[in-house]
Amino acid sequence: MAGVVLDDLTKRYDGGALAVDKLNLDIKDGEFVCLVGPSGCGKTTALRMIAGLEEISSGQVRIGDRVVNNLPPRDRDIAMVFQSYALYPHMSVRDNMAFGLQLRKTPKADIDKAVVEAARILDLERFLDRKPGQLSGGQRQRVALGRAIVREPAVFLMDEPLSNLDAKLRVQTRAEIARMHTRLEATMIYVTHDQVEAMTMGDRIAVINEGVLQQAGTPKDLYELPQNRFVAGFIGSPSMNFIDLKVSQDGGAVRLTGEGAEMRPDDTESALLRDLGLDTVAVGFRPEHLDVAPLSGPGLSVTVVVDVVEFLGNDELIHGSSAGRDVVAIINADNTLAVGESVTLSAPPRRLHLFNPTTGLRITKDGPPADGVAHLVSTG
Repeated sequence: MAGVVLDDLTKRYDGGALAVDKLNLDIKDGEFVCLVGPSGCGKTTALRMIAGLEEISSGQVRIGDRVVNNLPPRDRDIAMVFQSYALYPHMSVRDNMAFGLQLRKTPKADIDKAVVEAARILDLERFLDRKPGQLSGGQRQRVALGRAIVREPAVFLMDEPLSNLDAKLRVQTRAEIARMHTRLEATMIYVTHDQVEAMTMGDRIAVINEGVLQQAGTPKDLYELPQNRFVAGFIGSPSMNFIDLKVSQDGGAVRLTGEGAEMRPDDTESALLRDLGLDTVAVGFRPEHLDVAPLSGPGLSVTVVVDVVEFLGNDELIHGSSAGRDVVAIINADNTLAVGESVTLSAPPRRLHLFNPTTGLRITKDGPPADGVAHLVSTG
């Protein structure tokens, strides 16, 4: 296995369109890293440059101790799993998995051993003699994964491999890939637009928007300490709520106020806001961190008129409006809110995120996490 280092990796197409802009990322040997972002953000282009399927405009890709910019895909010691299964319909599962090794003139005994082991890892042993047409979508995707495993590459590259599966199969196959990573201890780079996939599978997540790396870190890092408003709104389902509030001081006490909403900062936040001198602050808060209760002490209070109630069993998903702003909350189903009801929701200070409304960068007293990645952090 091997690590992968992207050093100022850039892709500019003819005509000047910039798809990937100076992407820097250090992926450790054996790490599972997800590249995530909206459609067209450049994540697949970055993966294809690592694979050698897309020409690099500038920068470097290193796999292990080699710069591979000018190496063809077959010499990069990588295996790629695509969105489409790309299986040969006339071949059995066994032959599909063995085909790449046969082209390499690998001895038959070694091929048989590799295929049987991959089938064991992916629970495909009883399907080895079937044709792809006799398999479900999830089973076909596992065959595609098995075809990659038998090659024993230094790096696995996966480009939205679950997007053709239905919801239930996505969950099952997601677990298979996670188990496969644990068993193989392999380096994997996984592209997806589904942040839930990224949160549940990745050791680290790299969030990309418009070709630019926004933040890289563990799922917990990105969920709890998003470094800008884009990351905050992209990570988490349902996505984070945002309200712009005006900053004022009354006898030295800092208050953030707006129609239907108020935030009372704690002492540390108050001192920081006084130092920054901002007129307005964007306050972010996640639906799951709201409670049906009036504010007591520091924190956020927002008055919401309930528009839609979705019963989820233990919880209810509330869609409401507050002075023309959409607010989503996840609350305990015992609260039994009704459509048209006006309710006060609150969130404690430790669950609130403050952003500069102009730059979108996080206002933080903690500074950037020391993980070797250049983050966007605002102190003003």
